[in-house]
Amino acid sequence: MKFLVAVLALAVLSQAAEIPMRRNLRPRSELFPRAPVAPGPGHIVVTEPAKPVDMRGFCGQAKVDSSRIVGGVEAVPHEFPWQVAVTIDGSSFCGGTLISDEWVMTAAHCADGANRFTLLLGAHDRTVAEPSQLTIQTTVHATHPNWNPSTLANDVALIRLPEPITFSPEISPLCMSPATEPDHVGDTLLVSGWGKTADGAFQSISPVLMKVTAPAISTADCAATYGDIITDNILCIDTTGGHGSCNGDSGGPLSFDNNGVYNQVGIVSFGSSAGCTRGLPAGFTRVSSYAQWISLVTGLVI
Repeated sequence: MKFLVAVLALAVLSQAAEIPMRRNLRPRSELFPRAPVAPGPGHIVVTEPAKPVDMRGFCGQAKVDSSRIVGGVEAVPHEFPWQVAVTIDGSSFCGGTLISDEWVMTAAHCADGANRFTLLLGAHDRTVAEPSQLTIQTTVHATHPNWNPSTLANDVALIRLPEPITFSPEISPLCMSPATEPDHVGDTLLVSGWGKTADGAFQSISPVLMKVTAPAISTADCAATYGDIITDNILCIDTTGGHGSCNGDSGGPLSFDNNGVYNQVGIVSFGSSAGCTRGLPAGFTRVSSYAQWISLVTGLVI
């Protein structure tokens, strides 16, 4: 969810009105929706498959057990070494996921029209200079060719690092869900990010990485709130009690603990226009629906 610190409240309200009210949804971004923008200079169009890269057997190794979380709490420092803070064009903020030594995955509504990305890896408190942190500037990225800002369909993008990085205990990749991944309805899933911890115009994004768990719900249950834009390419969670994603979390990971190995099953995309704490479903791009495209662009063996 892209978060723009300097956005005027009036501008936000006028832009939000562009979303048909029948859908009652809002991207986890204070900058979106916005007028159509031309692709940035670093936007790439993929014409042939990338060289295969295999992260299996190495990815998804969290540093501590998170299976007992019952509400939104601060993550253990460097618990999720794949978490990336993404600053777009020096002002707006999103989350992202390190998926290999050369690629970060985020939401298309974060990358759409962007010129420059500043990626912060290995961070827990993003406001201080931790020894583990690595800051990278890049412009090269790919948004899904069928990304639709009107319906939020295919809300996925990939950001390429200028050169491969060296992994460390604080910086390592998350596993990607294959096309055969189950729908996870009823399973407990984990959201992590630096987004807002409460609703409110003056609420800022969090300086420290936060985490929360919530159960996945069916496509039909999610569509009961948001209508026919909810397809099988979207995964929704039940945020009853106000436990879920919020502004500033866009592009970050929704993950599933598969016997100690975490798989990314979703990308933070949208929530209710009524607010983050109203208990209405939060929506995520379903990673398994895009496994083939992710592999095509990055070469990642999924």
